[in-house]
Amino acid sequence: MCSPAPLLCSPPQPTGRPTMQQEDVQARSVLLAWEPGSDGLSPVRYYTVQSRELPDSNWTVHSASVNHEASSYVVDRLKPFTSYQFRVKATNDIGDSEYSEESEAITTLQDAPDGAPTILSVTPHTTTSVLIRWQPPAEERINGILLGFRVRYRELLYDRLRSFTVRTVNSPSATWAELTSPYSVRNLSESTLTHYELDNLSKHKRYEIRLSVYNAVGEGPTSTPQEVFVGEAVPTAPPQNVAIQSATATQLDVTWDPPPLETQNGDIQGYKVYFWEFQRQNETERLRTLFLPEGGVKLKNLTGYTTYMISVGPFNAAGDGPRSPPTRGRTQQAAPSAPSYIHFSELTTTSVNVSWGEPVYPNGIIEGYRLVYEPCTPVDGVSKIVTVDVKGSAPFWMKIKDLADGVTYNFRIRAKTFTYGPQVEANITTGPGEVLRCCWTHTAPRPSSPRSPRAPGEPFISRYGTALTIHWANGDPGRAPITRYVIEARPSDEGLWDILIKDIPKEVTSYTFNMNILKQGVSYDFRVIGVNDYGYGSPSPPSPSISAQKVAPFYEEWWFLVVVALVGLIFILLLVFILIIRGQSKKYAKKSESGSLCARASQGIMGYAELLLLPQYTRKGNTSTCNALTHGEMVSLDEGRFPALELNNRRLSVKNSFCRKNGVYTRSPPRPSPGSLHYSDEDVSTKYNDLIPAESSSLT
Repeated sequence: MCSPAPLLCSPPQPTGRPTMQQEDVQARSVLLAWEPGSDGLSPVRYYTVQSRELPDSNWTVHSASVNHEASSYVVDRLKPFTSYQFRVKATNDIGDSEYSEESEAITTLQDAPDGAPTILSVTPHTTTSVLIRWQPPAEERINGILLGFRVRYRELLYDRLRSFTVRTVNSPSATWAELTSPYSVRNLSESTLTHYELDNLSKHKRYEIRLSVYNAVGEGPTSTPQEVFVGEAVPTAPPQNVAIQSATATQLDVTWDPPPLETQNGDIQGYKVYFWEFQRQNETERLRTLFLPEGGVKLKNLTGYTTYMISVGPFNAAGDGPRSPPTRGRTQQAAPSAPSYIHFSELTTTSVNVSWGEPVYPNGIIEGYRLVYEPCTPVDGVSKIVTVDVKGSAPFWMKIKDLADGVTYNFRIRAKTFTYGPQVEANITTGPGEVLRCCWTHTAPRPSSPRSPRAPGEPFISRYGTALTIHWANGDPGRAPITRYVIEARPSDEGLWDILIKDIPKEVTSYTFNMNILKQGVSYDFRVIGVNDYGYGSPSPPSPSISAQKVAPFYEEWWFLVVVALVGLIFILLLVFILIIRGQSKKYAKKSESGSLCARASQGIMGYAELLLLPQYTRKGNTSTCNALTHGEMVSLDEGRFPALELNNRRLSVKNSFCRKNGVYTRSPPRPSPGSLHYSDEDVSTKYNDLIPAESSSLT
């Protein structure tokens, strides 16, 4: 009860932080102690203990009825080898206190495991061993740190009459009685094991096998017993020398040798042949089982010219042995499947682009395709069948240009390896309308009202140099706006239209191109076609024919070449004339200088410097060069070249006088002294004035 002054009562204060001594911590329980807090002037009625499992669990109430006089409490039902925290609160008549501060984290001790491994399989591995595979128990059932596994096994004994030495069995439905022979034990100290080969067993005996785990505290319960017969084991080696031979386009012959005798572990009862298409094992793998120990098999109903991977594995009464490494083989070529589709595009009144897809199953090397087309109804009374062979595996399209307007044509195409496969066919009707994008057998209906553009106006052509410009007027766009224009061309004498320019912008009404894309010297007709979302429209009327002959530039004209040749000839003649005149002038000048020097030398008025130059004006073999100059030549040289030299050297020294006789220079005889020298001015003056060559000097 509260004190006489009830207004002074209040809930109790929190207890002290719970504590635990290490010796009070067990595997599944712990002793918790705390200091009570103030009771708030009202007696404490009970305590509440909460716990939580670390690291992530929430708080849970372990007990809400701890005696009010207690200051400690044993918390049980805990998990071994698990970390916990605890807290406490007190309750009186007024209410609950706050929870105390959380205790320190403690970890319970380990305990013996309470879970057993699950044996997945026990299979004979050799004639004296078995292979055990298992799954360990859940971690929380190990109750500590897993140290390893224990394998218990014992032989099941029976006498010749197959009567067993038994003891009481609790389950009357047991197939094999529990025998009194003791278990043998093998400890496996690796905690990560999931399989183990139990060897050194006796042949042709039946064994019982159990499995358990253990930790530092002890061993857990054993698993459900598993029985196995030892003596005949699965083969431990695959077949040898697997070979594949291609028989036909749909059959492979596979042969092999059995595994080595020491690895058969019993009588081989048969083989399993696994085969699949190369790089498609998950989608195409198949199994062929032979229940006789034969050394070969014929695999039929295969795909032509396809690479297969084949693996062979033996089996006996104990089970399947390992498979051989995959061996590669390929079937022979076969006829291909039909092309995957036919597609029409750029349909006009007289042409269409036909394209197709390669076969889904080539069944060999595609050597080509055969395209056949014909009108569904005769054209002008004639039904022409056209066959076109396309060599090689590409391209997958062809331009057909010799069609008639408004006629439905049937197209058929098939592929070829060493022979032709089945064909795929489709129909198309020429003329304006919708474009058929992909069809198998379909006749394109003629629209009741025009959807594609109507014909533009007749084009006219302007020409400038090597460029041609085509002009046209727009027509009715049809049911959709025009998206582009196309220009077709044909040689005037051939009559087959073909697309010349594609993707002309919709905004223009003229287009310029270079004649280099046309054949030189051929006359062409042109027409324009509008294109919208429904396809090609009606073509315009053809333009007037125009030749693709290029206009030669002026420098290639004949008259320009003749003018250039004449100007060159005149220049050459002028150059020759100038050279001749210049050569004659030099020759005349040399002769004049030679005559002047010789004359002065003969008259004794030549200076020493001129006398030294004299030999270059004379020639060998002449008796005297000085007599070959005329009087006019001497005057010219004297007046033009040597006036000063002549005035300064009127008198020559006798010992420096030279004259050439018969082509050889000789020193002249001593000349008289100046007193005895007589020079006749009259003779020299008379000869110069009369322009008579000086025969000899008047030197005496």
